[in-house]
Amino acid sequence: LQDAVPMTLGQEFGTYAVMVGEDADRLGEALVLIAEINLGGTAIGTGLNAHLDYAKLACEELCVITELPLVTASNLVEATQDVGAFVQLSGVLKRTAVKLSKICNDLRLLSSGPRAGFGEINLPAVQAGSSIMPGKV
Repeated sequence: LQDAVPMTLGQEFGTYAVMVGEDADRLGEALVLIAEINLGGTAIGTGLNAHLDYAKLACEELCVITELPLVTASNLVEATQDVGAFVQLSGVLKRTAVKLSKICNDLRLLSSGPRAGFGEINLPAVQAGSSIMPGKV
């Protein structure tokens, strides 16, 4: 939040909406990858000593229990070794947290007051104020 050139609150909040929307899309992409499971691949993904239908049946049962759109990995050996989906999800969550923190800090600064501060927007009080510092929420 820096006034290099004039901008409206609408432009600022529109930017926040785009930021959150982009990250929602990225979370959706990461969730598709994280829904791929390697259950049934046994120790290293070969399926050794497991029934041929085990992976398929286990995935179907997990879908019923969790109500999640899980799928069995097409290559269980690769899926056993690959942690890329977790890395991607972690990165997207971190990115989203940083952006949400920035939005919250901007809103806090813009609504600072009542005695001193910018006071450009007025966020409604949603909790009791401080008994030590009147006016502070």
